[in-house]
Amino acid sequence: MESEKMELRLINPNESGFLQHIEWNSEEIRKQVQMMMSAYTDVVYTEDTMKAAKDDRATLNKFKKVIEDRRKEVKKKCMEPYEQFEKEVKEITALIDKPIGMIDSQIKEYEEKQKAEKKSQIQAAYDESIGEFGNDLPFERVFDTRYLNATFSLSKAMSEVIEKIEKFKTDIATIDSLDSKHKLNVRDVYVRTLDLSQAMAEDRRLRELEERLEADRKAKEEAERKRQEAEAAKREEAERQRVEAERIAAEQKAAAQAQSESEPEQMTQPVSEMGRAITGIEQQVFAQAVQAAPEEKQKASAQVPEKQSEPEAEVKRYKATFWCKGTLEQIKALGDYMRANNIEFGKVAK
Repeated sequence: MESEKMELRLINPNESGFLQHIEWNSEEIRKQVQMMMSAYTDVVYTEDTMKAAKDDRATLNKFKKVIEDRRKEVKKKCMEPYEQFEKEVKEITALIDKPIGMIDSQIKEYEEKQKAEKKSQIQAAYDESIGEFGNDLPFERVFDTRYLNATFSLSKAMSEVIEKIEKFKTDIATIDSLDSKHKLNVRDVYVRTLDLSQAMAEDRRLRELEERLEADRKAKEEAERKRQEAEAAKREEAERQRVEAERIAAEQKAAAQAQSESEPEQMTQPVSEMGRAITGIEQQVFAQAVQAAPEEKQKASAQVPEKQSEPEAEVKRYKATFWCKGTLEQIKALGDYMRANNIEFGKVAK
């Protein structure tokens, strides 16, 4: 098809017959407008003249609209022949668009087929290299739509895919070699992000978290141990005090029992007023008798009568029941004293 021989020629107007310039009374209008506008130079409106300002603005807008409307009218007249020309040209180009569309669809179909074949070859390289990591690194994660561009060679696309797979395998091996109980978590992060540095950061985060939890656990255990020790010490002290109290009570009881067995049984105290009175008299007489005994003995030894003219009057004697406590020597001395003073005494019947 010899399209280069086809030429669109203008008949009326010809190339030189187009309107070159539109002549109009521009200078006349310019001078009139400048003269009118000079009235508004440096004008200042006040609050009192605001109505006049609005009126002036309306007048100027109206004057401008008259000029603009005339411009649009001229433009329309100038565009009328062009618009007709444009319409006729488009009717002709539409005849060309139909085969262009048919050819374009065939080209696109061919290109899509080429892309599908190219993608299939790239996936074949992926399948051959991926091995056991297909689930962790599916084809869609290594494929790039740029690979299907005509400017992107097939060999370069296959090389990039294989490089991505080899990097994935190397990074996984690095993670598997970690001496960490968090390897599975680190691996999951890497598979999700394909970023080894981010996966390693996850390992550090988990280690630090584990250390903090372990420190908290030990602190709680230490606090619990101290609490139990304090409670045990408290129980031991309470038990010691209880045993000590029982020991003291037992000693006191034994001492009281021993004292009760070593002391003479006291005479039952009278419960009536008469009994208490008699007991009081007996105790008083005994005290007087004990106190007076040395004095009587001294008087008797000091007075040596030359002649006893008549017998002494009989001294009245009293009986008192009591008990005493002292050392063996004191008890013996008391007995000697009573015997020396002719005081009768004996055991109290139990």
